[in-house]
Amino acid sequence: MTLALLLFLALQVSPELKQHVEAGLAAKRAGDLPGAVREFRRAAELAPDLAAAHVNLGAVYLEQKDYGAAIPEFRRGLQLQPDLPGAEGMLGIALLAQGYAGEAVQHLEKAGAEDALAVALLQSGRAREALDKLEAALQNRPDDPDLLFYLGQAHAQLAKQAFEMLAQHHPESARARQTRGEAHAAAGDREAAARDFAAALAARPDLRGVHLAMGELDLGSGDFEGAEREFRQEARLSPGDALAAYKLGLVLLNRGRTAEALPELQRADALRPGMPETLLELAKAKATAGDPAGAEKLFRQVIEQEKTTKLAQSAHFQLAQIYRKLGRAAEAAREMDLFQELRKR
Repeated sequence: MTLALLLFLALQVSPELKQHVEAGLAAKRAGDLPGAVREFRRAAELAPDLAAAHVNLGAVYLEQKDYGAAIPEFRRGLQLQPDLPGAEGMLGIALLAQGYAGEAVQHLEKAGAEDALAVALLQSGRAREALDKLEAALQNRPDDPDLLFYLGQAHAQLAKQAFEMLAQHHPESARARQTRGEAHAAAGDREAAARDFAAALAARPDLRGVHLAMGELDLGSGDFEGAEREFRQEARLSPGDALAAYKLGLVLLNRGRTAEALPELQRADALRPGMPETLLELAKAKATAGDPAGAEKLFRQVIEQEKTTKLAQSAHFQLAQIYRKLGRAAEAAREMDLFQELRKR
């Protein structure tokens, strides 16, 4: 706004116009945005061909989030003075806020407003271009919730496009059936998912990931025998997959076959060290196998990593059981209190 005032002064404006501009700036500084609008609107009426007058008014509308009122003021300002500093970016932001993402792109590009440009590209269907800009922005603000949200949307759009192409061009391929199976599984339609997964394996018996998905279906329905069979198949196809080893160890542990579960869980931990889900189940297996010290160490690792999650909650509960069996009543009580505290959150 100071720059705008200097522009007015440089043009040797009338005393009345200068008075309204100064009053508008003072109102804005005081947080009186309606007052600023009144003063800048009067300035624009007195000097309809002065670009800065319209941009000043538009800027206050923008701050009020009255985007519909801001847009014509920015347009008029740029029509009168195309190189007016800041006007392109503010117009782009106002257009984007009103849903005119495609039109906003050109203005945000000219302004070099990369973050807003990324959103405009995403919302105008140009997810690939948006993705690069969002990832660059995240380097500077890695925890920004809006950037993370839009990055997730960009990845989702690209994934959707890829899956649509797969379904359109190769509808009966193994990958298309696998994709449909995953969609059915996510929707809770176990039977349809199982049919699609079976069809995918019939077309490509060595397709990795499908036995794992089928095992998850069985596990979810309580069919531990079926789950074990599928997880074993996945582990055979993909011996370097930590998730397959973990799932096999998990189901073996649930079936009471601790001696078989231990090496699978240890293998999973070796393949992907520190995965908290693996550490938790490995600790349970060690406790069941009579190694409370080893179990305690692993449960502590889970708590250190997870802090307040359900995994940490389970680790506190399991530690309480271990300490109780060892006769360490005070420690058992402390862990149970921590478990109860996390449960209430």
